[in-house]
Amino acid sequence: MNYVVRAFKPSEEQYVADLHERLYSGEYAWGPGFIDYARKIALEFPKRRSPDTDELWVATDERDRPVGSIMLCPTDDPKVGQLRLFAVEETCRRQGIGGKLMGALLEKARSVGFERLVLWTAASLEDAIRQYERIGFRVVETAENTSWRTDEGTVMEIKMELTL
Repeated sequence: MNYVVRAFKPSEEQYVADLHERLYSGEYAWGPGFIDYARKIALEFPKRRSPDTDELWVATDERDRPVGSIMLCPTDDPKVGQLRLFAVEETCRRQGIGGKLMGALLEKARSVGFERLVLWTAASLEDAIRQYERIGFRVVETAENTSWRTDEGTVMEIKMELTL
């Protein structure tokens, strides 16, 4: 199947919020703490977006149905961008969609003039971490999070950084 990566269309921020809720509550038992956090980032994106530095991409199938997302946002440091809300539908993984999404983000980040990218992930997201490391991201910080899991377990958050 052919997949296309394109800028989001109005209302697709809702898809991104729903995707993160489905994936993280189902696969990792993450609850309202994370779901509300991801939902807020997705739903507020169109209101605060600056086309010069921000973008939300959606990967779609041949019928233009969304199957994944990735977001680029500025940070307080104008030389540093942040990768956020990167996810691919479970049934569509291992088909190159993540690589296409990441390629779009890296191209924009470089064209904007970001010198570095940062992202926060979790130790349990091993496939994602391997992909980030293949691109050149390196771990720069870790932190325990006790507010995301529904079973009161700890999520080890990992901050990664890439020099562009």
